[in-house]
Amino acid sequence: MNNNLERLLLILTEQADSVDKLWSRSDFLYKSTYRLVLDYGKPFPNRLTPSPFRGKVKQCYKNCFEPLWRRKDWYYCEGYAIDDDLNLAIAHAWLINDNGQVIDPTWRDNISGAVYFGVAFENEYVFEIAKITECYGILENDYLNGHKLMTQGFPPHALHKIQASRS
Repeated sequence: MNNNLERLLLILTEQADSVDKLWSRSDFLYKSTYRLVLDYGKPFPNRLTPSPFRGKVKQCYKNCFEPLWRRKDWYYCEGYAIDDDLNLAIAHAWLINDNGQVIDPTWRDNISGAVYFGVAFENEYVFEIAKITECYGILENDYLNGHKLMTQGFPPHALHKIQASRS
């Protein structure tokens, strides 16, 4: 495991533990998206550079949603990411190709040590949630879907097959 991945997992675990203590009375299965992502997520260590396309800065959810209509061989992911210069886990979206390589249209190609940990989704599930919430993004908008992820976790049809090989 590389140093930035270890650092990212440590940050996520510390954040999840803190929220779990604060929300001890909650009846949610998952008290935070940190814990949800830790339980379901996997590392995505291989980033394709240069990115095949560029999106707008600070619009990762939109940047990664819109290509799904055109590219059936790309899959939407959400979770957290850091690089050599970030000391906090950033909620982020990216794409993966059939080889599991990260396609990140939002972050610059020259970022050093970018590491991603999150969940890859089936594209139909991404479209389903967007229709329900009328927003880009899945994890941060769970409240618009009745907190289903936080109370039940991900339904089996949500997860891309690459999630089964969590390494």
